[in-house]
Amino acid sequence: MSRVGRAMRGIAIKALQCGSIPQHVGFIMDGNRRYGRKVHVGNGKGYYLGYETLEEILAVCMEMGVKVVTVYAFSIENFKRPPDQVETLMELAKDKLAELCERSELVNRYGIGIRVLGDVALLPEDVRQVVRRAVDLTKSNNRAILNMCFPYTSREELTMATRSLVSGIEAYELDPSDITTGVLENSLYTRSCPPMDILVRTSGEIRLSDFMLWQSSRTCHVEFIDCYWPEFTFWKLLPILLRYQLRACSIAQSRREREHREEVWSSEGSVQGTEYAGEDQDEEISQDLTASDGETSGSLLKALQRNSSESTLVSGERDGSHGYADDYSCQAREKRQRVAEFLTHRGHLPNCPLVQLQ
Repeated sequence: MSRVGRAMRGIAIKALQCGSIPQHVGFIMDGNRRYGRKVHVGNGKGYYLGYETLEEILAVCMEMGVKVVTVYAFSIENFKRPPDQVETLMELAKDKLAELCERSELVNRYGIGIRVLGDVALLPEDVRQVVRRAVDLTKSNNRAILNMCFPYTSREELTMATRSLVSGIEAYELDPSDITTGVLENSLYTRSCPPMDILVRTSGEIRLSDFMLWQSSRTCHVEFIDCYWPEFTFWKLLPILLRYQLRACSIAQSRREREHREEVWSSEGSVQGTEYAGEDQDEEISQDLTASDGETSGSLLKALQRNSSESTLVSGERDGSHGYADDYSCQAREKRQRVAEFLTHRGHLPNCPLVQLQ
């Protein structure tokens, strides 16, 4: 990029920073093969050009102040492609993950932690080794996160989360009544990330292709762009950001309304008819789960002890029976502690370390 181009981009970013900056942006990086054919360089070169675009967009997001960037790098369904294409993508992943964690000035400058989301067991062993190394070398970076979904589908993510909760019930670590939308959300790969604000898909396709279905349904601004991923630039991202800023207040209001509805639903499913703030519990647990690995368990237990006395037990107050209310207070406290301890244990997936973003 020329000096004039960089200067103009800098001015545009300063102007954007006067408005609401998204904290979590997702990209479906579609169209690499088609772009390679379009410019007559082949599929493999198209993938490498797509990675260069990722570097450029990641740099722009970090400069603006975005905290989390999540990209769809490889779908589980992509294993059905011809073997030569899959091998090309595996080699690209190895090269670029190693480059990101060992030689990327961008990662070091912005303190980016690399997390790999998906069923890593499906990858070849040499690729898994590079994934583990990339995650391990950047696990102490906590100013920003790059989530690389590889190999990933939302169905796999939700299946993983559901199986985890079922296993908790079967092991008597959880009770079926413990399961709320907040607990499920805190079992997903993105549990230590802020809500997704913007999701962009390139290539002109108008579908999500099984990417971040839960996260993008939660009051997220979704845009489909009619250009291939290697053609995507800051200047194509700029109008998306401006449209998001126009909607930011309504998105925030929708989130507050959703949180209120879920709080009501949680209270309706309370322990033996007692009303307690289930969503507040989920929010507290979510906040505490983002503590560093060494402090996670202690912070959770402290939070539970701190907040146990603040539970509102309406039925006990109505009856005027303090002993009756105390019994339910104890049950509510035990429920919170049970869920928090389970989620703490669940939080140590090797490729998705919990991160307390600064």
